[in-house]
Amino acid sequence: MLGLNVIAAWISWWVLSGAISGKIEHSWIFPILVFGFWGIIFTLSVIFVRSRQLIWASFLAGILGYLIFFGLGLSTVGAIIAALLFVFIEYQTKKEIDRGIKVDFYHIVSYALKYFVTAICLVIATAYYFSIRENSAKPSATFLETKTLEAEMDWGLKAAGLFLSDDKEDLVEQIRNNVTVDEFLSKNFVDPQVNENINTAEKIIPGGPAEATALIGNTAAVQIREEMLAKSKRDLAKQLGVNVIGEQPMKEVLMSYIDKTERSFFEYSGSERFYVPVILAFGLFLTARILGTAVDIFLGFFILGIIKILRKFGVVSLGKEQREVAVIEYSV
Repeated sequence: MLGLNVIAAWISWWVLSGAISGKIEHSWIFPILVFGFWGIIFTLSVIFVRSRQLIWASFLAGILGYLIFFGLGLSTVGAIIAALLFVFIEYQTKKEIDRGIKVDFYHIVSYALKYFVTAICLVIATAYYFSIRENSAKPSATFLETKTLEAEMDWGLKAAGLFLSDDKEDLVEQIRNNVTVDEFLSKNFVDPQVNENINTAEKIIPGGPAEATALIGNTAAVQIREEMLAKSKRDLAKQLGVNVIGEQPMKEVLMSYIDKTERSFFEYSGSERFYVPVILAFGLFLTARILGTAVDIFLGFFILGIIKILRKFGVVSLGKEQREVAVIEYSV
């Protein structure tokens, strides 16, 4: 079990490093899975391994994996704090076990798992903060934070759709469905303008649309449309102050604009290098902790099921012993 605890820790640090650097595609799924597996092994270890020297040694070996994947830097402080929290969790868990008249596995598992998740979220936020501070001249959102911001933006678009008119609601729905810039501008601005111009030509030129099309020419009409689309992208880029690429999802353009707006504020106050990493790391900590709350509820019941199986097959057994208990002698 202690060996699995070390292996799970190393795999977790490796996946976390990949998530922060953007080397893995599913930035939330893989960390949840590996840290969830580690949480199971960790909880079983602190409950059923009595030797503190052995379990603390496994904590230390697990933290060494952090140094391998993240290197020796200021973020190591977060890993050291996590190791101390692991020691505290183990000590308090044993204390909870010794305190009760009967062993309440539900209470003990919930206690150990809750503080384990908090410690891990702290390490994630710390590693993310220092990765921004140390690896770039200007702090920028990594793949992990981009996905987090995208999820938050989806909720914002859903909320906006409830208060907008039907035509505006359709625009929001297009953005939520990852429509590209070219598709968005063509459908909502360029094509309506082209159709309006053709209708105007039909009224002016005798013979109707056939004569209008023949006069303008199919090739010329396509070229006009492309020029109008290019002008719309230039206008959008100038208005938002960000790069606009036709194949880029419209949602990413808006996210870039939000990121630029936030940075402009901090640059104006002269505090970008301090506040941006703090805000991004704090937002990541809250996101991870909220997800962790849902995950540790599921893991808690899963661990209780494992304990029940272990007890059924005799791997874990409960004994009884007599103890002297101090009580207050009341006079009244």
